[in-house]
Formats: sequence, C-alpha cells, structure tokens
Amino acid sequence: MCACKKGGSANPSTITGKWSIDKTVYKQAVDTIITGLTTDYYNFGPNGQLSIQDHQDYMTGVYSLNGTKSVGINIYTEDGHGFGVITPPAVFTISDLSSHSVTLTSPAYPSGQYFVYLKR
Repeated sequence: MCACKKGGSANPSTITGKWSIDKTVYKQAVDTIITGLTTDYYNFGPNGQLSIQDHQDYMTGVYSLNGTKSVGINIYTEDGHGFGVITPPAVFTISDLSSHSVTLTSPAYPSGQYFVYLKR
C-alpha cells in the first residue's frame, strides 16, 4: 500500500481523473529527467481504480482517499513471466495539487528519490 500525503488545502478529490505525465525526475548521483510521452498518464477513477501508462509500462491498481491528507495506492504489475506483482509499500507526498497539476514525490531511498509531475 503506497500512501500519498497532500500538502496545502486543496481538495484531494481533485486527484480523481486522468493526468498526463509531464515528466519524471530521478534524483540520484546523476539526476535523470524523463519527459512523458503524449500517451503517458495516471488515471485515478471515481471508484478507486487506478491505471498508469508510462512509456512501455502499463500498470493497474486501486487507490483510496484518506481524509484530506493522503491517498493510499496499491499498484499491480505483471513481471516478465506473466505473474502479478504488487508494489512494495511506500509513502508518496502529494504537493502543489490544483485542478491542472500535481507532483508525486517518493520517499528518499538509498538509491535516490523520484518526482512525478502530472498535468491536465
């Protein structure tokens, strides 16, 4: 279960809907910026369904809003052998949530940290 904390006073229900991936930034020894393709998205459905298209990767999962401070996310992917995989738990911070943009920030891992910039 990934939980996302939201900063500010924006209504977390504005997270629902389809968001284009503007870019993903990986902060490591050498920072990497990956620009989203026009077909890349996060889609937070109204009933807790989540789908993500990120370059060649397609993932589905579920999410739940927890008050006004967090969003819990489980993402399901398929490994190279066709077995379903659930992502390990992590806490993602949601910042700058508006009707047109939002930033998802991963925890700081020993290998680095990443930021996903979404837009509508």
